[in-house]
Amino acid sequence: MDIKKVFEEGNLSKYLIKGVSPAFMNAVRRTIINNVPCLAVDEVTFYENDSVVFDEMLANRLGLLPIKTDVKAYKIGDTVKLVLEKAGPCDVTSKDIKCTDPKIEIVDKKIIITKLGKEERVKLEMTAKMSVGSEHARFQPAIVSFNELPKINNNSSHKNTKELIEAMPKGTIEEKAGKLFLLDPYNIKTQNQFENILEKFGVELEYTKDEFVLSLETTGQLSSIEVINSALDQLNTKLDELNKEIKKA
Repeated sequence: MDIKKVFEEGNLSKYLIKGVSPAFMNAVRRTIINNVPCLAVDEVTFYENDSVVFDEMLANRLGLLPIKTDVKAYKIGDTVKLVLEKAGPCDVTSKDIKCTDPKIEIVDKKIIITKLGKEERVKLEMTAKMSVGSEHARFQPAIVSFNELPKINNNSSHKNTKELIEAMPKGTIEEKAGKLFLLDPYNIKTQNQFENILEKFGVELEYTKDEFVLSLETTGQLSSIEVINSALDQLNTKLDELNKEIKKA
């Protein structure tokens, strides 16, 4: 197996992974979605809420706030308290939320939670819990997908290559020694928007069976490396458990 980071911008990272199968990639994808633990607001206790947003809606908004997670200090089932107290008139934002653990904070400080008018107040306490995506989507630390690495089939000669290159998005294809090559095989800029153009010119794409691009966009709760390492740890644990059960059979 060979892994190489091929792109990183903001919370989006792409990794080229060679020497694995589609089943392995899908196992990693599903583990990231379902089994990588992170912190999210699980319970909200309201003491005052004079805003126009109902308690239930406000609790739902708070549950979706991404919380920076210390994976070394918190394990599945651990909790931490956060508080919010504000008086109007003002906008109540995620910056106003304070945590009892100084290492834990809301990732984005500019998220508007509600608005308060004159003499209106909001006072509440939140319990953030360390859990996984199989319990609820708010515990999913990333959006993840994978695709096979595309290559142009150069087994047959290509006609009108100059017109093809001009029709393609700039910087996505080139011709060398009579053969066509993709300049963006990792699908960073084009998002497969060029396939219909290739089809129009009779150019076929082929996909490798053991090279994949893993696309990982984190919510900010964990870094991309933390997400991948946690997923592999969780996957190894499950495989060890499966191995033990097989030996008992």
